[in-house]
Amino acid sequence: MAMFSQRLITSLASRSIFRNTRRTLLTIALIASCLAALMFTDGIVRGYTKSMVDISTQTFLGEAQIHQQGYRRNSDVDLTINNTQQLLQQLSQDAKVDSFSPRVISGAMLSSSQNVSGGMVYGVIAEHEAKVSKLKQALIQGQYLSGNPQQVLLGSELAEILDVTLGDRIVITLSQAYDGDLSQELFRVSGIIRFNDRGMDSSVAFINYDQAKSIINVRGAHEIAIQLQGDAIVDDRNDPFWQKYNHNDRELLSWKALFPQINGMLEMSSYSTLITSLIMYILVSLGLINTMFMSIFERHNEFGILLAIGTRPKRLFAQILCEGFFIGVIGMICGLLLGYIVCQAGAHYGINFGDAVELSGITINEPIYLIINYLEFIKLSLALLLVTMLACIYPALHASKLSPSLAMRKPL
Repeated sequence: MAMFSQRLITSLASRSIFRNTRRTLLTIALIASCLAALMFTDGIVRGYTKSMVDISTQTFLGEAQIHQQGYRRNSDVDLTINNTQQLLQQLSQDAKVDSFSPRVISGAMLSSSQNVSGGMVYGVIAEHEAKVSKLKQALIQGQYLSGNPQQVLLGSELAEILDVTLGDRIVITLSQAYDGDLSQELFRVSGIIRFNDRGMDSSVAFINYDQAKSIINVRGAHEIAIQLQGDAIVDDRNDPFWQKYNHNDRELLSWKALFPQINGMLEMSSYSTLITSLIMYILVSLGLINTMFMSIFERHNEFGILLAIGTRPKRLFAQILCEGFFIGVIGMICGLLLGYIVCQAGAHYGINFGDAVELSGITINEPIYLIINYLEFIKLSLALLLVTMLACIYPALHASKLSPSLAMRKPL
């Protein structure tokens, strides 16, 4: 008997949802579009997060860096990494290290026959740096560093400030380590680079590693940038890798510790999906409540007759919930299909912002590709279905508490 009653409720509910086809389709469209929007938001937030990490770590920063203790406090050129060569040999044999690049760094004055500008000079090993950063990819004119001690690569905006082109001569003046004596060296512009980052393009020059050590008068590197084998090592501070290279005289830090503001910004971005979800759930709830109440008001006479002939209020309650469930399921299926199509397109073609734009202090110069997480899509779908069911409780309670005599007298 109970099974027959349940079948009857299900049959009545399935027939009732399309009594007003236009209204039902609009409600289904609302649910579907909200779910598709949530899927798109989740995909773009994941893609945005990955793009921010990639831009931060692969452009020049690296996923980790080694410095001498105290160097990061004021970038003192005297504080080079002890036993640099031994450490580089150790890194080359470490299975968790994908690539690494030692760097010699100093503030300097760069002058041409036309102008003078301050900037940072990096001494790098060309082949190592090409594996860690996008320095070689950033070359837009000229030749990459090849070992010639007089070569220098200039940022595109810095080259404009100095009014120099390929083959022109510039003089780099800097203060040597330990004694502070001024050192000058003549270079020829061998290449122009563009990172699409205003800070780097307007103030950075690259020279060969050995030449930098010579003119700065240091024996070791100031910094070793590292790319790791997998993201799990960066996220796991208990991994032995971090203890292995951290000593009393030097420190190994991940990009998250080097630039906590970026990490904090990425953590905050995850809340955007939650905020969007709450807004969408509220919209779906209000739309569904309106639809169900309109349906109930149109069927007051019908419900009054059902109650008068002995239908229990809880069966009317169950029927309204069942109608909401069917609408929610249809909307969920349509939303999954729509969201999947949109997210697949975003994952394949990406979202291009056009020219380089700056968001949260990071320059985005590449398309953002959506990242599809099917488990999260299922969670969003089930959560939205649950919201539709909860939104139907109030209209269902109203229907179950109708007075038969008043309901049958109520005009349509």
